[in-house]
Amino acid sequence: MNKYYSCRSRQILIVGNGAAGISAAKSARDQDPEAEIIMFGKDNRLPFYRLRLCEYIGKSVNYNELKISNEEWFEKNRIRVELSSEVTAIDAVARKISANGKEYSYDSLVLATGSTPIMPPFKGKELSGIHTIWTIEDIIEINKSLQNAKRAVVIGGGLLGLEAAYKISVMGVDVSLIEGMPRLLPKQMDEEGSELFKEKVQSLGISIFCGKSVTGFDGDSNGHVTKVQMADNTALEADIVIVAVGVAPNNAVFQNSGISITRFINVNEKMETNIQGIYAAGDVASVNGRWFGQWSVANRQGHVAGTNAAGGNAVYETTEVPYILATMGTRVVCYGDTGVIRSDNSDETYETDQRMDMGQFSYSKLVFRNGLFVGYILVGEPAKAFNKLQPLINTNSSTETINNILYN
Repeated sequence: MNKYYSCRSRQILIVGNGAAGISAAKSARDQDPEAEIIMFGKDNRLPFYRLRLCEYIGKSVNYNELKISNEEWFEKNRIRVELSSEVTAIDAVARKISANGKEYSYDSLVLATGSTPIMPPFKGKELSGIHTIWTIEDIIEINKSLQNAKRAVVIGGGLLGLEAAYKISVMGVDVSLIEGMPRLLPKQMDEEGSELFKEKVQSLGISIFCGKSVTGFDGDSNGHVTKVQMADNTALEADIVIVAVGVAPNNAVFQNSGISITRFINVNEKMETNIQGIYAAGDVASVNGRWFGQWSVANRQGHVAGTNAAGGNAVYETTEVPYILATMGTRVVCYGDTGVIRSDNSDETYETDQRMDMGQFSYSKLVFRNGLFVGYILVGEPAKAFNKLQPLINTNSSTETINNILYN
């Protein structure tokens, strides 16, 4: 321990109690057993697995099942948690933050405030029955709206929107899903894979509307949503609407702090901001210009930020993470160079191997670049074996070898 900390414990403050925040707290404690660690969260609950919220659509939320760590763990590891505590100011010069009318000094500060669902400026967005999904309270309110609902509209065909549509359809509610892009998952899948997945979704009775943009909502005399209006002057009747069109980083409190921000807080591979002693991780951070928005990435970034905030020297390695979607009674896994977005390098030669079974909603696409296996798209049964493909990436493995793994 250096002289700066020789006479007292290191003071580490962590703003945010999501995936990156708790990962930072755990790693800071591992790095410095003597540090004083305080974690601040706007939520009134200890950290929980937000990714599992959709599991509780249509049934009571069991918070104990969602907890990442219980109260005893925080006490044992001497991590103080300030719940319902919103940080309202940061003084980087004085090394202090303000929360709930109190000031807290720090030696190291980790910003892990995460993100918030985007609600576009739709006309009539204030009507009751229109929801986003981000908190336990959101699920409770959604379940109230579903009690007498016969028709639901989900806006957004990403992971969250698809899962919400699936869970609601299982309840016997008629579901329509609107996706603004021309097809489902266009950034992850090619046209063939996207079409097969669309057929799988439609086989469950869910109506798909791609390439449509929503303009607003109509309501009844009680102020409850009744219709979703689209730009082409068509409309869908709805008793409940779920808006899942993306997230925005929670960075408002940092805007005048001197911290470098574009849309996200800018950090380097050590999760350091431009101000010494201040780190950022998770949805609020962009690492050397790259943003990921994935739970597993937030965990790894939090580990690096927490370790370094406690005097360590960890480095975040920007590695590609498989896109995994498990919903609609199937699974989609995409990884690497799938050929969806090709470079203009004329020296690169692409070869693909595709197998499709529409009856089983099964699809695999193996992508080879200059003879090396560089990526894949898997839907349905083949997706169960995706982990076995990871060691083969960037090798000259044959299509026969890989397909044996997928289909045998």
